[in-house]
Amino acid sequence: MKYKIVYQENRKVNTIILEATDLEQLKQHNDFPFNIIKIKEIKAINSDIFSSKNPKKEVYEFFVQLDMMLSANLTFSQSIDLLLESGQDKKIEEVLNVIQQSLSTSLSLDKALSSYTRYLGKTSVLFLKLGFENGNIKESIHSLVEILDEDIKSSEKLREVMRYPLILICSLFISIGMIFIYVLPNFEFIFTLLKDDIPLSTTLLIWIKNFMDKYWSITIIGLGVFTLFFLFLIQKNRYRYDKIILLKIPIFSKVLRDYYFYRLFLSLSIIVKSKYQFQIALENSKNIVSNLYVKEIIENILISLKNGITISEAFEKSSLFDSLTIKMLSTADNTNKHEHILVDITAQYKKRFHKSLKNFSSAIEPILIFIISLVVLWLILAIMLPIWNLGAVIN
Repeated sequence: MKYKIVYQENRKVNTIILEATDLEQLKQHNDFPFNIIKIKEIKAINSDIFSSKNPKKEVYEFFVQLDMMLSANLTFSQSIDLLLESGQDKKIEEVLNVIQQSLSTSLSLDKALSSYTRYLGKTSVLFLKLGFENGNIKESIHSLVEILDEDIKSSEKLREVMRYPLILICSLFISIGMIFIYVLPNFEFIFTLLKDDIPLSTTLLIWIKNFMDKYWSITIIGLGVFTLFFLFLIQKNRYRYDKIILLKIPIFSKVLRDYYFYRLFLSLSIIVKSKYQFQIALENSKNIVSNLYVKEIIENILISLKNGITISEAFEKSSLFDSLTIKMLSTADNTNKHEHILVDITAQYKKRFHKSLKNFSSAIEPILIFIISLVVLWLILAIMLPIWNLGAVIN
């Protein structure tokens, strides 16, 4: 892959193009310059014809540039100015202008960026806030890049797992559509010859076809209304929905739990590493959790910690974390080495998340293939049985 690198040298902005397999190898390149402003991958001509700009990737690339500039011992203010000078995407440029304005006023950065929280993500705003509060913005941005990198990798892994099942489902619907449009009309004359001797499977197939012919527009509108109503119910009962998907859905709930806990402990380990107390780290990590049920559990843990209960006892009381996590937290309580133990717990949940994804993929594919096989069998019987019956009648 080729990378376009914009960097500062002798008070001038220069550009260089280097080849490397990834960013890590790029950093080891002999010609890799200092005072990096921007790194952009040069894609092949047709590589992104069908893809749209990914906001997560866009935000990640912005913070990678900022991290590199801070690592080159530029101040935060200088880095923001240089990023603006180098030219950015419209949304990133807006964010940079807000940050620049915040630095010149007394307004805190998290309040200034409140309207961009949805775009940047709660995690990004949180780590910017912590960096300025603790005076270690360089370490905070570097830690943020780690979290965003893991988030993107996890999302890509999940998409990779779901790609094949989605292809199977799409193929099924396309096949059924083709049968309704091209195959059934050619066999309808044969079906009419049998009159009352048509098998149940064929009767059902004809009924579905006739219904779709007459009411296809109503069906589409009905599905749209049902989807909107379902989403409204989810929003109205968000806590119950979050609890169900976290605890009650076979296989999938395990994937979701491992992902949430991996992300939670990753955030905790990084904030504690920045010399914050565990309670403050947990309070801040709670804000980046989207699941209301998990958020309530964290709030209960915080209440227990305020009442003087140890960390391991507070987590055990929640009944959501497994015995190994509780034992490791108990070790941290006894040795006062929370920073190192949290790193181990994070690594443990990372392994579990990848294993859960693999198990989910192994389970969902045969289930889908079985369902598709049943549908295909029904379609074959619905079309072929009348032909066999007609042969018997003729004989």
